Amino acid sequence: MSTHLSCVSAQIASVEAFSAGKIVAAIDGYSVDVPAVVAVSRRSHQPQVDSSDKNKKAISDAVAVVAKLAVGEQSQYGITTGFGGSATTRTTQTALLQKALLAHCQAGIVPAFHTGKILTPEEHDLLFPQDWIRGVMFVRLNSLIRAQSGTRWIVIEGLHKLLQHNVAPCVPLRQSISASGDLGPLAYISSVLTGNPDIYAWYGEGAERKVYDSATLLKKIGLQPIEFIAKEGLSLINGTGASTAVASLAMHDCHILAVASQVLSAFAVENLKGSQEPFNPYLHNVARPHPGQIEVAANIRHVLLPSRLARPHHVESDPEASLRQDRYCLRAVPQWLGPQLEDLLSAQQTIDVELNSTTDNPIVDIKEGYLHHGANFMAMAVTSATEKMRLALHHIAKLMFAQLTDLLNHSMNCGLPPNLAVGEPSVDYSLKGADVAAASYLSEIAYLANPVSTHVISAEMHNQSINSLALMSGRYTLEAVKLCRMLMATHIFSLCQAADLRTMEKIFRSLVFPILRAETKAHFPGVPEPVLNDEFFRLLTNRLILLLNASTDQDSGTRFERVTSDLRSTLLALFETAQVEVPLGAISAWRAVLSKKMLRAFIEMREGYVPGSPESAVTILGRTGALYAYVRGELGVKLHWGTPEKDRTAIGTEIGKIFHAWKTPKMAEVLVGILEKHEGGKL
Repeated sequence: MSTHLSCVSAQIASVEAFSAGKIVAAIDGYSVDVPAVVAVSRRSHQPQVDSSDKNKKAISDAVAVVAKLAVGEQSQYGITTGFGGSATTRTTQTALLQKALLAHCQAGIVPAFHTGKILTPEEHDLLFPQDWIRGVMFVRLNSLIRAQSGTRWIVIEGLHKLLQHNVAPCVPLRQSISASGDLGPLAYISSVLTGNPDIYAWYGEGAERKVYDSATLLKKIGLQPIEFIAKEGLSLINGTGASTAVASLAMHDCHILAVASQVLSAFAVENLKGSQEPFNPYLHNVARPHPGQIEVAANIRHVLLPSRLARPHHVESDPEASLRQDRYCLRAVPQWLGPQLEDLLSAQQTIDVELNSTTDNPIVDIKEGYLHHGANFMAMAVTSATEKMRLALHHIAKLMFAQLTDLLNHSMNCGLPPNLAVGEPSVDYSLKGADVAAASYLSEIAYLANPVSTHVISAEMHNQSINSLALMSGRYTLEAVKLCRMLMATHIFSLCQAADLRTMEKIFRSLVFPILRAETKAHFPGVPEPVLNDEFFRLLTNRLILLLNASTDQDSGTRFERVTSDLRSTLLALFETAQVEVPLGAISAWRAVLSKKMLRAFIEMREGYVPGSPESAVTILGRTGALYAYVRGELGVKLHWGTPEKDRTAIGTEIGKIFHAWKTPKMAEVLVGILEKHEGGKL
């Protein structure tokens, strides 16, 4: 069975292949996938319509079936009858009926347009983003070309031409309940083909991209207005194209965030000096073999293997390992994230089917010469998928926040300063505000995680007494994606800050431990050499580690005086155990010299540290070092020093660099690369 990681890796590779022109997305009714939707929507990839003679004949045959049944004695929904709860009416004016359909579905609120109008941010908020529109047209075309809708080739060709010319109809963001498909959004898109002067669309490139009325637009791209015949208007708008396109974009984004959650969890294990023990294969492959749990454990185990921070196993004598097992936000990561991977893969299967389905009503059966009346427009499958995504995002975000709060709390982070302050704690509160911001993001994600489908309201003469709200659910899922990216950007910034602090800690200890040994021997020359042995200094050093870890909330000017004062009692106890008497004056002198030298070493270490250099955190991290190097290097995210002289940009500005990187291919490439196994030197 393929893993979540292999699914995401394949998707990213496909998006890049589409974008580079190595492969071309085909509108053939059967082969559209999520990467194709992403490439068409966000990378301006131009898909090709399968215009084979076989396809054209099938399209023509379906139109002929509709035309024949339109003049028969048996009424046909939306062809000779009214719509929805008004299907009790009958008419022979089939073309006029399609115009009436589009007219009553164009009921959403849009800006007050005129040709060339420059929209305000508030007006933009009333409309679909333009990249969504490209995806919607692409997905709808793939349904129409299946020759089960009864739409002429000229209509399919016209809609495809809009895509080719990068036309984006202006579609109201709010209106659809995704019951009889996404009627409103698709009605606005379809009406551009008719040249309706009150329906507008974006056209042009760069600074020349403007809003034009449909009549003017069609002239600009050399397309004649189309008058829809029997069923064509209904075929165009009665489907799940809008919901499915938006869900596809959300699906891709959620997959990448799920990969990121595993990388950041491994990064958190390192920075909190956690254990690798919870990721042992026996716990997952043998004892509780859920596929997602097995995958997460294996991925994190792989990432941590070369780490110099994460403990391979518990060692009772380790002074920093008094907590026998890590807290849940580290130890239970496989059990927490595993089900989210499984839910996302389930959602992926649903979207894959929906992308290559006929979702209008009635549906043409060419072989039988019949129209099947049903409800394939009901997008509950899409709603189910997006609600899985949104709930998974919440659980991912909750885990990230739990790790972040542990990281910032000096009583829980194994010796890091409060708020990850590099400067003096009395005047440097570093990531305290980021902690509050992260709580804000999580609260909103938690609100959005609630199901949309439980808020269905009966509509349209009680005909649409159940409706899926799939487009609404998709919109909220993409909003949750944005918030999750904000929270993760904050977490990444914090993890990199913590990694630099861990490196400083390592450098400082490498300076201080020899000083401790040298000054102890120098101040107590009368103590026999066998007493000042390795075990003596191991115990003294272990106590120093604990004192240093417990004093990170103190300014350095007084911190080391207090640390050495407390360490003095340990020294006396060790001498007492060894039955050695030493002058009290020598102990006081030892403490005073040690305090000064520790302070000097600390200041010199802090002032000399260069974040992102070859001697920085990359020397102690496992495979997460690639993320650290990307953040400090390519993104140029600065360490927050806690001093105005060094901090020339706001913390939010630096976190923002990471947030904006989510929209670049490189971020996903780095994250997936960290998890992927190397075989024969290749990914």
